[in-house]
Amino acid sequence: MALSVLSQASALKQGAQLWVLPDISNSRWTVKIDWYLNFQICKAQRHTLRELPDFVEKVITDTGIEKPAIKYDEHSTLLIASEHLLPNKWVALVPVHKNYAQWAKQVFETWASLQTPSLRVFLPAGYSAGDFNEHWRSHDKFEDFTIVLD
Repeated sequence: MALSVLSQASALKQGAQLWVLPDISNSRWTVKIDWYLNFQICKAQRHTLRELPDFVEKVITDTGIEKPAIKYDEHSTLLIASEHLLPNKWVALVPVHKNYAQWAKQVFETWASLQTPSLRVFLPAGYSAGDFNEHWRSHDKFEDFTIVLD
């Protein structure tokens, strides 16, 4: 089977375990799907890491326990379990970089790290299925997935 482009009417229907979305500023679909996800994407974007209380810092220092390194990068992929909210298993939010090829690479890496589930990619505004397919093929020859245009 080959890559197929879904219509607007069938974009939110069953058919893929993993849906990959660009960030909210680059796709109208992300805004729509975030509503079904109870605004988890918006909440995640506003979230800030809390500092550890001084007492906990002191205990970590005194006991020699290694402090966990929790890093947040605004270009990291956000993975949301969505099987009870949408007809899929996961939604992955992959922020769009200035370089479209880099975004396609991050989509590929996310898909591969989840052990290649069935895939639906919602493209950022202004990009075509041909653009994405060209970048995708530089990583893998697998083309059995669907694309939704913005």
